[in-house]
Amino acid sequence: MNQTKRQELILDLVKINGEVTTKELADELSVSMMTINRDLKELAKWEEIQLVHGGAIYREDASLENPISIKEEVSIYEKKMIAKFCRTLVKPGSSVFIETGTTTLAVARELFNIENCQFYTNSLLVMNSLAKFEDIQLHCVPGKYRDLSKGFLGLETSDFVKNFNFDIAFIGTEGITVNSGITLPNGEDAFTKKNIMKQSRKNVLVADHKKFGLSYLHKVGEITDFDMIVTDLESEQPVFKEINQLTNIKSVRKEEIKNEH
Repeated sequence: MNQTKRQELILDLVKINGEVTTKELADELSVSMMTINRDLKELAKWEEIQLVHGGAIYREDASLENPISIKEEVSIYEKKMIAKFCRTLVKPGSSVFIETGTTTLAVARELFNIENCQFYTNSLLVMNSLAKFEDIQLHCVPGKYRDLSKGFLGLETSDFVKNFNFDIAFIGTEGITVNSGITLPNGEDAFTKKNIMKQSRKNVLVADHKKFGLSYLHKVGEITDFDMIVTDLESEQPVFKEINQLTNIKSVRKEEIKNEH
């Protein structure tokens, strides 16, 4: 198979699957991982795919944001292990802010029964999930509803949270790079997260490995603005080591994820 045909097939595979790993492609096409990496770099020039650590994802339009319903089906076990670790960060009696997103939703489901905590959220999904539990101190934060985020955002949200000082906030994101920082496709979402972070003593970014290497227009902040990043990204990855020089980054163990299956 010549290079052109191979790259056409790679592009088709990325489109169909949404994401691919270099190893999977090398095995599928019976070529070296070095060859696949060269092909992916060529294809990335056309902006239909975006390179991520260990492979590529399909990005027909980098400004588009997937609905929450799709995000909920991605990296389920990884998000669960991220959430389990986050439970160890919350002391009984804490005031906890849980922001919008599917990884933060997983965190909420792990934290709900920590004794005497006050939970605040602008996420409709978190509200619906935690409201079914008795004896929980749960507060809904107002704002303009955004369907893609399934949450309440904007000036009203930001003005409301100025009345509080949270012990810890769990924040999600769509993109993380060392140079671009923490970014999102939506400006109102980024604005809201910034203001929530200002009112929290400790800010924890929760993100699965697919978020690393992606960059969007609207900036939440620098990596150094977060006290900790909790992720399933392998600690051997170069970007993990780079980030670890800037802030505390914790990788949940792959063995634990496998044991959940």
